[in-house]
Amino acid sequence: MNSNSEKDTLMVEKVDRAIRQAAEKVLERAKQTSTPVVIWEDEQIREVPPEEAELRITVKPSLETGA
Repeated sequence: MNSNSEKDTLMVEKVDRAIRQAAEKVLERAKQTSTPVVIWEDEQIREVPPEEAELRITVKPSLETGA
């Protein structure tokens, strides 16, 4: 039985869900306050408009799954 493996998978899914929820809250607040979102990209810190950050978040998962 892969009990530990299954538990690890469930934990990874929970962590991923929590990070995505936090990102949604950050984007919502950035939109409300008209402030940029700070990201790490190409070995440097960048500030991007919340709309651009939101597009990156919604596009990236489909790229990761190959959809």
